[in-house]
Parts: sequence; structure tokens; C-alpha cells
Amino acid sequence: MNPTPRVLFITGEYPPRIGGVGDHVVRLAAAITARGWACHVATESRSASDLAVRVHAAGSRLPLQAVIDTLRVVRRVRPNVVHLHYQAGSFARPGEMVGLARLLPSMAGPSRLAVTFHDLHRPYLFPKAGRLREAVVRGLGRGADTAIYVDEVDRRRAVAEGYGEANSHWIPAGPTIEPPTDGGDRRAARTVLDLDSDAFIVGFFGFRQRSKGIEVLAHAMRRTELAGPGMCLVLMGAAGPPTNARRAEPAVPLSTFDGMRLVDTGEQRPEVISRWLMACDAIALPFLDGLSARRGSFMNAVAHGVPVVTTVPPVQGTVDVGADEVAFVVPGDAAGLAAALAEIRDNSARRRQLAQGSRAIASRHTWAAIARRTLAAYGCPA
Repeated sequence: MNPTPRVLFITGEYPPRIGGVGDHVVRLAAAITARGWACHVATESRSASDLAVRVHAAGSRLPLQAVIDTLRVVRRVRPNVVHLHYQAGSFARPGEMVGLARLLPSMAGPSRLAVTFHDLHRPYLFPKAGRLREAVVRGLGRGADTAIYVDEVDRRRAVAEGYGEANSHWIPAGPTIEPPTDGGDRRAARTVLDLDSDAFIVGFFGFRQRSKGIEVLAHAMRRTELAGPGMCLVLMGAAGPPTNARRAEPAVPLSTFDGMRLVDTGEQRPEVISRWLMACDAIALPFLDGLSARRGSFMNAVAHGVPVVTTVPPVQGTVDVGADEVAFVVPGDAAGLAAALAEIRDNSARRRQLAQGSRAIASRHTWAAIARRTLAAYGCPA
């Protein structure tokens, strides 16, 4: 009998620490475990193992502590694949994690090195590191046996900048919050949440940061076409990430929404956020830089079959979303956003079309499919 194949994920974030990268690893590990692999996680977060995934601590209080701890885990687990999830802001010392990946080929024996780039931001190394910051990320892509990009825009940019193309793969993220298995519906969700059954509820899910278009949404909600006592805006989730203020974009203050009917759920368990998503008539995600495949909030919205209004991608062909599956508006256009939301409110056929579009998108981005593509990228039978 062949031994069970093993993968070791390395990530700065992992529950209970809040963050999209950690949620991504949880879902991917579960899907790969379902395909017969043993999954291990090395993380800086204070996390606990569960029945499916063995979690190993990689301390970050002292310089090089995470590197030393992770190398010990590699030697103990002897994984077939070491899979680093790179996002500069998710690690306490991102430069060390890049250095760790460069050491692994000589330390991990026959293990294959895979790197998922959740973004291409340059890591902080030391003052005036300059071009070295760019060079270390490029070296990470070149040195990996498998380079996976959550965003096709990032993959194209990386290839153009010399990261290497032969081993590069575009594998978008899936939803990290999924609807209940019993299906549920809008009416039941509103009953549990004590919401008016006849209100038109616009939801926004994600950190309240300017780059997410939250100020544009506030302007749109104040326009005359969305005026009326039945309109309500729901902000779902934590206001901002619990990361170093030097790297984190600040949250927009709640005063931005003064004068409108507003519900701010704050940080909630996934099943509670799911209920709020189900209760919405539409989800507005007006990203200032356009929709991209890395937007977990978008995938969570479509997973719940809710009509979505979002912004046009910066580059065509970089999201697996049809023009008739969501309502696209121009970034920064509050009037266009208000008009799109008003059409969903007033046109039941349009509302049904976009709900069906969300469900179609979700069906193409299941974690089972993502796991199959990831194993294929490893060069392993799926």
C-alpha cells in the first residue's frame, strides 16, 4: 500500500486570527484532505489542530524563530509538498519567510515547493532595501516548483517581470463562508435577525477600507433614487484587519454613514455572517481598483446566490465572471452604483437573472474543483 501523501502549508494567518489567507488555507486543506492527503499547517497564529489538520506553531516573537520552528516541522513531517501561502502583510517578518522558501530545496529532501501568491506586494526587509525587496519576491517565484496565483492579473505581471511562466498557474480562491446545508432563504434569515420583511437591504461584506469603495457606496445610498424609509445598508464583518498599523489600510469611520438607516454587525462567526448575507436583497462591492479573482468577499456573496453589483475588472479576461452574471459599474461612480441597485430593487426579472448568475459563478469555484487544480499543479494525480 502506498503511504498517504502529505502536504505542509506555511501561512502567517490561520484561525482564530482573522484574515482571508488563513480562511483560504482552512478550506483548501479540508478539500485536499477529502482527496486522501494528510494536511499539516505551520503558522505564526496561535491555533489548534483539529481532526483533519495538524497545526504546528511557528513562533514570531524573536528574529528567525519562525524559520527555525518551520524547518523543524519540515524535518519531522517529511511532506511530499511544502506549500507556502505568500502575502507580505500576513507574516510578522515576511522577509524571513521568503528566505525560508529559498532554503527549503536543500533542507526538505524530495519535497516539492509550491507557492501561492495572494498578492505581489514587496516585503519589508530592512530600511532602504529598495530593489532587493522586489528581487526576493521574484526569486520566490523562480525558485518554486509550482507558482500559483490567486489573481490572473498578478500572474501576467509576474510572468512579464521574469518570475517564470512554465510553472505558473492561475487558481482563483473560493468562498470561505458558505450557506447552510439546509439551504435556508431570505425570509427565514430575516425572521431570525428580526429584520423587516419588506425592506430593501443592501449588504457590504469586508473590511471598511477606502480601497474597497465604501465611501462610494455611502454616496450612492444617499442619492435620490435610493431614498426612502425601506432602504437599509448592512455592513458585515470586522471594520479592519488586526495587523500592524504600518501595513494595514485604516478603516473608514462609521460617521461616513451618518443620516442613513444602517446596521453594523461587527465581527461575527461565519454562520452568523452567512445568515446576514442570505437576508440581503443585493450585495454592493464597489472596489476602487475593480473586481479581481482574489476578492474573497465577492466569492462569499455569490456563494449565497445574492445579486451582486461590483466594479469592472482592470484587465479583461482576468475573472471568471460573465457580463450578464453580475451588475458591473465603473469604479468610483456613485451614480452608476445607485442606478444598478435601484434596478435590482425595481425589476424582479433583473433580480432573478443576477441571483442565477451568482449561483452559476459559485458552481465554477467550489473548493473541490480548487483542490483538483491545486493537486494537478503540484504534479500529483488529482
